[in-house]
Amino acid sequence: MTYLIPRDHPYWHLRDVVNFFRHDIHTLQFSYYNYIPQSVIDDRYTFRVSIECFLEPDFIAKLFYDTPINKELAFHSNIITTSGEVMHIPMVDMSTGSAAQLNKLKSFLDDSIFQRFKWYKSGRSYHGYCGILINEREWLILMGRLLLANQIGFPPTVDPRWVGHRLIAGYATLRWTKNTPHYIGYPREI
Repeated sequence: MTYLIPRDHPYWHLRDVVNFFRHDIHTLQFSYYNYIPQSVIDDRYTFRVSIECFLEPDFIAKLFYDTPINKELAFHSNIITTSGEVMHIPMVDMSTGSAAQLNKLKSFLDDSIFQRFKWYKSGRSYHGYCGILINEREWLILMGRLLLANQIGFPPTVDPRWVGHRLIAGYATLRWTKNTPHYIGYPREI
């Protein structure tokens, strides 16, 4: 059976990124999770996917369709390289619903990172995926910079609770499905 992934879904951008680094990547990580608002609980079933499976759209589309009821499918930033090292694909969950606010990150991120982000409307806000790999120390610095992008006295630009959850877990995640009533849409390229 052939499954379809919309052409404006983040999978296609990440497929290109992963394909570019295919000789360095061994496995990628996903999860099925249940979002619990205003909680520190991160209820998720995490699993690894080989690079060969990730590059097969039918395999990934089947993950969408196999997502359990009342769960969401999330892509994780952390990948395992062929040498066994952990690297990350930079990702961000914005708190704003205004695309004009995305440029606020520019002064907080290195230009080499900011310019390589691709943006997706996720429903109420935006998700960003960068087209590079960074090590764990660089990932921690990125997460700190994302938090610093929130200006005192103004609504947050980056979702601070997302940053907190991701720092606790040691990797970033972004949702790829819309299976629960909490979310209003699939992520779509802008």
